[in-house]
Amino acid sequence: MLNNIAIGSSVTLDMQTRTLARTDTQETVTLPQSACLCLAALVEAQGEVLSQEQLMEIGWRSAGVEVTDNSVRVMITKLRRAFAQLNLQEAITLIAVTRSGYRLIVRETASEEPPATQTEALPQQEPPVQPPAPAVAPAPPRARSTLLQKFCVTLSGVLVGLVIALLLRGIFDFSPQPVHFVRWNGPGVPPGTEVMVQQDKQSQTALIESTLQTYTRHVLARRTDEKPAAVLYVTTGSEKMSKFQGLIACQQPFKDSGNDCESFYFRHY
Repeated sequence: MLNNIAIGSSVTLDMQTRTLARTDTQETVTLPQSACLCLAALVEAQGEVLSQEQLMEIGWRSAGVEVTDNSVRVMITKLRRAFAQLNLQEAITLIAVTRSGYRLIVRETASEEPPATQTEALPQQEPPVQPPAPAVAPAPPRARSTLLQKFCVTLSGVLVGLVIALLLRGIFDFSPQPVHFVRWNGPGVPPGTEVMVQQDKQSQTALIESTLQTYTRHVLARRTDEKPAAVLYVTTGSEKMSKFQGLIACQQPFKDSGNDCESFYFRHY
């Protein structure tokens, strides 16, 4: 992969310094490692869609870090902020394609577009004369009776579906259960970080400590030039899920707006 990648004619990406720079004003923005790798892949795709799985493989899994879809969304938000900081919203756009992924659209400046050619005005053509529509004969009584029967059958099906839905709602409770987090003061807390754990999972001390150690070793140790998260929410499951580790790293607590969270998911053997 080239060290310097041109994105259209207005901006370049330096892969060594992870710097996004305008070619006219020399303004620059430094990107995180994952955002830099994903942007380079989107440029190389030349407008084609890259799925979230492909972006996770390029930005994180290639370095041995397992993340979730939320990390991709946070990375896309950071790229859009970088484009806005350089006033490139009109020239470069990141588009989310429903159930597919993301693609990068690069528009050239108006000065580089070929001039429009003048064409002679074509003589106006009179609209063709439409023949009169044939008169529609009223439906015979038998046809009206068939339509009424179909309507009754459809209405009956809708009513039966509503009754079944009400019965299932009475049997199964689909309401989500609230999750309460409390502060964790045990060993393994990274310096300057507040750790929160589920109130009913405080007894899983070994799993909590192991999750914090995995996060420190595979995330913090690889991101020494980035601002570490201020709050870590450890999400532990049941004892049967002890092989899986997960946490959510946020710059601000959940209750604050703009908390800028990133989720991580680990599996240990």
